[in-house]
Amino acid sequence: MENFAESTIEQVKTKKDTNRMNYIEAYDVTAAFREDYRDGLDRLIEKREREAEKIRAEYIKDIFTTPEKYRDELKKLFGWPLVDFQAEGLPEVVMCEKLAEDDTHTAYRMRFKIFDELTLTGIFFKAKEEGKKPLVICQHGGLGTPEMISEFYEIRANYNGMLQMVTKRGVHAFAPQLLLWNRERYGVEYDRKIIDARLKRTGSSITAVEIFAITRVLDYFEAQDYVKNFGMVGLSYGGFYTLMTTAVETRIKSAVSCSFFNTREKVSWTDWTWDNLAYKFDDAEITCLVYPRSLCIEVGDKDALFDYKEAIKSFDKLKLLCKNVGTDWVDFVVFDGIHEFCKDDTPIEKMVNELKEN
Repeated sequence: MENFAESTIEQVKTKKDTNRMNYIEAYDVTAAFREDYRDGLDRLIEKREREAEKIRAEYIKDIFTTPEKYRDELKKLFGWPLVDFQAEGLPEVVMCEKLAEDDTHTAYRMRFKIFDELTLTGIFFKAKEEGKKPLVICQHGGLGTPEMISEFYEIRANYNGMLQMVTKRGVHAFAPQLLLWNRERYGVEYDRKIIDARLKRTGSSITAVEIFAITRVLDYFEAQDYVKNFGMVGLSYGGFYTLMTTAVETRIKSAVSCSFFNTREKVSWTDWTWDNLAYKFDDAEITCLVYPRSLCIEVGDKDALFDYKEAIKSFDKLKLLCKNVGTDWVDFVVFDGIHEFCKDDTPIEKMVNELKEN
């Protein structure tokens, strides 16, 4: 659109117009007015954000005593199909292809029918040891794929063996493909922002659809005789989905969210924003909906995308919110690293042990 506008201006400049006013000025003459307008919008937003924080504090005052009320409100913000829709039966498995195996696991590519119009594909690592085992959803981040975190490629990016930290502890793992892959590398185009906007026009959102798809995968595995209990772990966008899915899906008993937790005032991405969100929830308030289940939040102190200092502020707010219930259920780790999954697998070990004991 900007290129079109510029080209149109150039075309107009070449036309002789004898009716225009005899006045010409340089582009930068009105720069101060534009700067003032831009800065005014920032000031306006900041004022409303401060007001919203006060309203939010009053709104969530009984979040620990009536969590289901707030869980329903969060679902309403995300939209259909987390509200106004009831799935029937188990999702149909339309593909299950064995890919490889080692001494402990067999890897399958599985595709589930979520709706008649939509399927979800992922990699399932089934533990070979007999008996019921926990299953952990392992969620890739932006530009990622299940194959990448499964280390099916030479490129391993910034996951630092996240999925392998899970599977080496003898549990099942499932890695779904969400609308986040690298378009240039994989050759499949999409525009996440536009898709999200189109969904929001119909009372939904990309978040709602993808969380719902993950919950349908849980429906399937919950019915299998080799699965007990669910956990979830993710990096970046995967950390976002881990926190949001765990907040609304109580079957997830323990989770690790890495390189996401922050304040939405500082990270206001369009697909992480819903109408009037600031008046109801920020990351700290959403995290409250995980209680009393177990959660570990990890952030890197050299993360160039999300300032870890803002995450500290958000966790300090969470501690205040938890003054009556304590924070034994949630760990907060600032690790020495960039926008990556923490190399220390202690949180994964704790998560898996909790899932096995539950």
